[in-house]
Amino acid sequence: LLVAFLFLSTSFDEAYCANILAVFSVPAPSHMALKSALLTELAAKGHHVTVISSFPEKVSVPNYTDIPVLSQEFVKIGMNDRKVYDFVHQNALMMQIRFWQIAGDMCSEILSDKRVQELIDSTDLHFDVIILEAFFSDCFLPFGYKFKAPIIKFCTFGGTNWMGYWVGNPNPYSYVPDGLLGFSDRMNLWERIINSLCGVFFTLGRQFYFLPRQDKIVKPFFKDVEGLPHLAELDATSTALLLVNSHFSISSPKPLMPNIVQVGGLHIKPPKPLPDDLQVFLDDAPHGVVYFSMGSIWRSCDLPDSTRQTLLVAFSKLKQRVLWKWETDSLPGQPSNVKLGKWMPQSDILAHPNVRLFVTHGGLLSSQEAINRGVPIVGIPIISEQRHNVVRAVLLGFGIKLDFFNISAESVSWALREGLENPRYRENAQRLSRIYRDQPLTPLDQAVFWTEYVIRHKGAPHMRSAALDLAWYQYFLLDIIVALTLALSLLLIVAFFAFRAVARNVF
Repeated sequence: LLVAFLFLSTSFDEAYCANILAVFSVPAPSHMALKSALLTELAAKGHHVTVISSFPEKVSVPNYTDIPVLSQEFVKIGMNDRKVYDFVHQNALMMQIRFWQIAGDMCSEILSDKRVQELIDSTDLHFDVIILEAFFSDCFLPFGYKFKAPIIKFCTFGGTNWMGYWVGNPNPYSYVPDGLLGFSDRMNLWERIINSLCGVFFTLGRQFYFLPRQDKIVKPFFKDVEGLPHLAELDATSTALLLVNSHFSISSPKPLMPNIVQVGGLHIKPPKPLPDDLQVFLDDAPHGVVYFSMGSIWRSCDLPDSTRQTLLVAFSKLKQRVLWKWETDSLPGQPSNVKLGKWMPQSDILAHPNVRLFVTHGGLLSSQEAINRGVPIVGIPIISEQRHNVVRAVLLGFGIKLDFFNISAESVSWALREGLENPRYRENAQRLSRIYRDQPLTPLDQAVFWTEYVIRHKGAPHMRSAALDLAWYQYFLLDIIVALTLALSLLLIVAFFAFRAVARNVF
């Protein structure tokens, strides 16, 4: 039934109308917000979009077919378990290994879905492009091979260095930090050593552990696809375009190939009217409002009791009102100046002129919204990608960093006073907002344009780097080093024997 419906929806021969298959496997609301923004806009442009994800659209969208996957138990365990805060005790290497394990579980469950199996087994479907979430989507690369369609990868976070290898992009370890390490682009000697070692580990680990592991999972599901290469080969050759949720004005500048396009903040829309209770709460705050949220995964109601009590003490001392995203019905010890909400229209709240400070975990979407709205932050990062965002905010002068491990009422109170009373933070946030918004196209329009560009030009092979055709020893110039070393050695040997022969004749 699904295949029949998709066949009808993908059989139209309209000018400039493409059939798009998208797979967004990570069951995280923040990832889905980016997915929804891009794919619903493509559907609005007239393209027929089929989406495999764990969060289907809440309302029907024309030209848009949802294939919901992953059981709600899997989503619940992944997104709302108190154990997510255990990640603060894991270093980047352990976190990477854990992500590799989770990716295998997600891959197996999604490919086992009956509706996904119908797609794999279909013989009469056609797709013009495949859009994959870049975060461990390797097991879905065979869709591109099966449907003979170019692949666009959408990195829903700032990206890691190994993603650059998909398009032959250089990532010098000397000043391009890996997104999982929490470093800025101004690394000292020790940080550059760690960045280099981790970069090598991540690259080799993917090549010799993760991809072979995923290959074993994938093969049985795509067993009828004739001539299917190994995932390592598809991983290195199939990416036509990489969309990255970052922007050079707020992230570290780095070299980018033409088929890497920065679309940071594409989920941000013009502010909408707030619900009446929030509008009144914000309007009637003579000293302004502090907004506090730990994002969609790191729920504030799951904070350790000691951390929650520390925040309550600090917030109760403020003359400002506090708007707190709190996911349960009540908060023990709630101060009179604090208003709770299970869900908050965060971007619209940050656009309100009375919001003076944003206390955040430092997630990328939250950081982008703060910059777009010109609001300074106090960052309490949990994992390394968040630490990277908060460190960047500190360097750019619109953020203050607190250590999750050593948080106290005194440190929180100091950070709140500093962010509220020192005007430089707000001035820097508003300056960066002007820089970020000074773009010829909105990030969403850019993402749509380049997606359609790849479709129009049949994968845009003219943007493919020759680096992808080099062997690893050629890419790193090892063959040249060996050749020059041999030539120099030979020259020295010849010179030595020539000098010795002359010396014998003379003396």
